[in-house]
Amino acid sequence: MAATISLVERKKFNDTQVHAVANNIWWVGYKENGNKCLHNPYLLVDGEESVLINPGSRAENHYKITRDKISSIVDISTIKSIILLHHDPERCASVSLFEGIVDRNVRIYAPSPVASSIKFYGCNHPVISLDAGDSIILKSGRTINYYKTPQLNFAGSGMLHDAASGTLFTGNIFKCKTDNWDLYAQANAWDDIALCSTECPKKAFHQTLNKIDRLLPQRICPHRGPIIEENIDKFLKAARNISFSD
Repeated sequence: MAATISLVERKKFNDTQVHAVANNIWWVGYKENGNKCLHNPYLLVDGEESVLINPGSRAENHYKITRDKISSIVDISTIKSIILLHHDPERCASVSLFEGIVDRNVRIYAPSPVASSIKFYGCNHPVISLDAGDSIILKSGRTINYYKTPQLNFAGSGMLHDAASGTLFTGNIFKCKTDNWDLYAQANAWDDIALCSTECPKKAFHQTLNKIDRLLPQRICPHRGPIIEENIDKFLKAARNISFSD
């Protein structure tokens, strides 16, 4: 089993271990050799209830890494919700595998355009559609709010905000491709993030930055990019100054 990492040590990144992103929020992802992207499934634990966000690929080695990391933290049957922010198989194809080992009444959530695709991964449970303004309310009353970010980089894209921890899960926003991976964004990470950001429509990108500003997140957790926690304001300011081709 993977050893858990304390909040004090969390920035000493080792992709073979689980990492505490915030109190009871864990990175349970993996790095694929030869791939410049880190895959970032996250697990949110709230008492006896857990939420899995973007569980990742169903390739045997990927699924096993994430499953074993989760099992090192909680009993995997405590997972009562799985949230999928993208239909890309690298990010969500393992959902049907997790279905068989999590709580039998698990709820699966996805943005409306994504929900129609998820059935092709062999899900047995109905997929609950997420639209602008929707919230996922846990047993404790904790609320995870969904915000649409259309065109970043597809019509149904969105992000999740956990107000209790100040954590914003941004899906494809602030993704990054680099040979020099670290779980947390360093000052020199911006060039790689900016390069990927220019693939987005400028207007949609700036509208999303305005949403992020209003939410005042304590940390930004992309699915395929380093976590931004220090100097968030500087990263957002730099994002506004990106040069787009349009």
